[in-house]
Amino acid sequence: MAFQQVYLDHLLLQFSQEQFETLPTWITDNFTVIDGGVHTGGISRNKLIIFHDGTYLELYNWITKPKDWRAQLPGDFALTTLEPITAESSQERIANALATTPGDGGVGVTYLPPREGGRKNAEGIDVRWEIVKPGYTKTDGTPGDGFYPRGRTDAPFFCHDITPRTRRVTYDLNSVTQHPSGATGIKHIEVLVPNGKLGSYSDVYASIVGAAPDESDGAVEFRLCAPGIHSFTGSLRVREAKTTGDEQFLREKGIGISSLVLRSETGQPISFSIADYLQ
Repeated sequence: MAFQQVYLDHLLLQFSQEQFETLPTWITDNFTVIDGGVHTGGISRNKLIIFHDGTYLELYNWITKPKDWRAQLPGDFALTTLEPITAESSQERIANALATTPGDGGVGVTYLPPREGGRKNAEGIDVRWEIVKPGYTKTDGTPGDGFYPRGRTDAPFFCHDITPRTRRVTYDLNSVTQHPSGATGIKHIEVLVPNGKLGSYSDVYASIVGAAPDESDGAVEFRLCAPGIHSFTGSLRVREAKTTGDEQFLREKGIGISSLVLRSETGQPISFSIADYLQ
């Protein structure tokens, strides 16, 4: 398998207009939040929680919600690559890996050509990027429709910067990355898959990441770097459902990200439920 360094990038959490304009206290009590600006086209906007390691949480809100809003969103969480790797070369590598051994585990995943996006930040400065999002087909190995209540959310998207990364993610500003909770970055992202499908999704994510995982009982784990700290600082864990709570989550939210753990200055991990913000 061709190796290409892949980094954690961000999570996309969706907020209603009321939640967006008056953020929940669990956010304001624990995090420094900045205004990210309005996306190109003017129908959506965001606020950002940026961490010292260069990862972040995107608090996303539709200003005008289109009928096909789910199709317009790239996914629930993003990975990235850094220069000199381009969006085009990233898409080509992943699509080729998914089409060859270990492939897509038979569940029907590929990656589509890059699509440009952008926003104006709070200062009116243009921020531009390219999105490489997954494309899906239904195969004999694809889990049943009941595992996709929000549409398919099996795989992450990639966000590749056109303008300098520190324009999109201002992790070079201490005033932005200092949080009341002491959070410093993403420690752990978990993806939940149906019982019996761990092998298939291990193959999918090995192809996407470009590296083999560490294996444990009922889960596989990929070690990843953060863009601001070029060493292994976090992990992407793929776990198969084992409990009734897991099964309920899959019925309500579907295959995909199920939990987030942050690192902190104290060394104590910080975790909170993200289920309500996966729409």
